[in-house]
This record gives sequence, structure tokens and C-alpha cells, in this order.
Amino acid sequence: MTDVVLDPELVESLESGDHAWLEQWLVAEGDMVQPGQLLALARLVQRSIPVTAVHAGVLEDIRVPVGQTFAPGTVLARLIPH
Repeated sequence: MTDVVLDPELVESLESGDHAWLEQWLVAEGDMVQPGQLLALARLVQRSIPVTAVHAGVLEDIRVPVGQTFAPGTVLARLIPH
């Protein structure tokens, strides 16, 4: 199982205490996804940040619903390899 999180390179540019919120899930729990597929959009510092799949699998256990704020490093969902 793989945790779905913001790209670590994007997180490096953030200041301590910054938060983001989940703007939109583009797939649903149980959907098959492919590497690089856009899974969700998160808003941070007035811009949307893409959240993509790191490998093929099934999206499971969405942990951050649309509109909820989260800190960088927060697990957004889980992806079961397929």
C-alpha cells in the first residue's frame, strides 16, 4: 500500500506552519489509476497543486475530503498497487 501525499519537492518550498486544502478529488475510492494520473487538486499559496499517482493501482481510503485543510506531509489517501 502506498500513501498519497503532495510531491516532496513542492513541500520543500513551504514555510513551517503552512497548510493546504483539498480542492477536488478527480477519482473515487475503488477507481483504477495509472502512474502519473492526476488524482486530486490541492490549493496552497493561492495556486492549485496536482496530486498524481506514483504507480498503477486502486485508490483506497480517501482520508482528506474536499474542502478540508491539511498540513504538508499529511496522507491524503492510500493507493493499493495493481
